[in-house]
Amino acid sequence: MNAQQKDRLTGLLGMIGSSIYVYQASLIEDSLLADAVGVTGVPTAIGVLLGTAAVFLFLKSWLPSKAPATSEPDAAPEPGGSDHPHLKAMGLLAILLGFVALVSVFGFILSIGVMVAAVAYFGGARQFKTLMWCALLTGPLLWLSFDYALEIRLPTGMWSQWIGK
Repeated sequence: MNAQQKDRLTGLLGMIGSSIYVYQASLIEDSLLADAVGVTGVPTAIGVLLGTAAVFLFLKSWLPSKAPATSEPDAAPEPGGSDHPHLKAMGLLAILLGFVALVSVFGFILSIGVMVAAVAYFGGARQFKTLMWCALLTGPLLWLSFDYALEIRLPTGMWSQWIGK
């Protein structure tokens, strides 16, 4: 199976999956506490976005390929690529699981800062000063944008219990 066939299959499966996702989102019952968007607004938007990406991937697969196909299965990875992409994906998944474990204890601001620094380090950033500034700025800026601009309350963690509030 060549790359174009894989893209077609992935696009087709993405369209089917997103259709099922949007259908299931439409079955969510509205609550008396629902806001103007409703409980189905965000899941439906995610499903439509997934479907749009799948359609573009499917359409892209019909365009002629610019790179010649290689028949060598043991060809060297592309420059900037990885010898073990699945191990990188598993590392990123481990960082995400760490974030999920930390967010209920330490809250969003600290947990997202640590996660962003860990992902940056995992991706190759090695300067301590850069990692620290990235972590220190990302948490509060994301929290401000969600909490104040979008009015989406994020977990505060157990800080209030620890400091006596």
